Amino acid sequence: MDDRPVPQVTITPEVGGSSREIPQEDWGNAADGTLRRKLSSSSVSSTGSSALESEESSDGERDSTGIVTLEQVVDTGENKPWWKLKTIVQCSITATQRKKISWVQLAGHKGNFKAADEGTILKKFSENEMQCFEKLRNDVLLSFVPGYHGVVEKEGESFLQMTDLLTHFEQPNVMDCKMGLRTYLEEELVRARERPKLREDLYKKMMAVDGDGPTAQEHAQKGVTKLRYMQWRDTISSTNKLGFRIEGTKNSDGKCRTDFKKTHSKQDVILVFKGFVGGNVNIIKTYVRRLTEIRHALKRSEFFKQHEVIGSSLLFIHDKTGNAQVWMIDFGKTTALPAGQSLKHNVPWKEGSREDGYLQGLENLVNTLESIVSEDSDEASAH
Repeated sequence: MDDRPVPQVTITPEVGGSSREIPQEDWGNAADGTLRRKLSSSSVSSTGSSALESEESSDGERDSTGIVTLEQVVDTGENKPWWKLKTIVQCSITATQRKKISWVQLAGHKGNFKAADEGTILKKFSENEMQCFEKLRNDVLLSFVPGYHGVVEKEGESFLQMTDLLTHFEQPNVMDCKMGLRTYLEEELVRARERPKLREDLYKKMMAVDGDGPTAQEHAQKGVTKLRYMQWRDTISSTNKLGFRIEGTKNSDGKCRTDFKKTHSKQDVILVFKGFVGGNVNIIKTYVRRLTEIRHALKRSEFFKQHEVIGSSLLFIHDKTGNAQVWMIDFGKTTALPAGQSLKHNVPWKEGSREDGYLQGLENLVNTLESIVSEDSDEASAH
């Protein structure tokens, strides 16, 4: 096996600025691990949580900037700041390069993720998510969630250690689909009503997506409430209509997209998925098989029956070899129901019911991908 230099970092700002690429002469000797780490104000982190989870503002929405291409960097043992990055990439390394490696992957909230031992990542501790993983140990959904390895302490903070879902992929393509008919907890609605406050930042976010989104009064006030913004956000995307929405994609070339806020219809979603797989219908077929397995497991899962699943995503991963998988991730907002209660997950939500529409969204997602397969079969028959 050839010893090849390990690439470093290229950062292309979304607006203004210029690309920064570390030249090959600065790579150092990849075989002996002497790589220089040069990062601008972007970050190091991990997955196992949302694959395209970038910094989340106070309204619970993710922001993303630029195109970032990352590979592995050697852990020098020095204390380095954990900045903010918007992608996940992993490349193969030779046996001689297998030293103490920090896996550079996707960032979520600043400081929420850190690299761990090879094959695992650390996510900032959440009591709610920890309880979910503990319960999932004995549930039929265990095969469809990241492996959970307990709570660890690092640099004075607690983290959940979980399996790196990208370990067996070569230059993966990743998509994050947020599931359910709503992306906010009922208690968030209550809090928003109790403390209504006009938010200029949310007004600007709304304007950036749709200049006609705010009402005349909101335009005059130059502010919207968080409640109004959350409900509007789910309405303009496919969340309310289809029960899922595409949060973002990251292609093997490092390009990250999160401009799907107005991806609303089934046909819109079909076009995104076709582009995501590069027209490879076999990958779509693999995704459909995996989603079907997940659907069957959900219907048998005691955990699923007893929890309101909000803000959770399905993580789609594939690479050029045709290797493809789907995982259930992000359980920070997944909330246990009172004893004796259960949810159907496939009926319309009415405030107070706590129904989340997860199964409804999954059914629509499977049907959407099956439409791509059928369309391809029809085209093949026509020729």
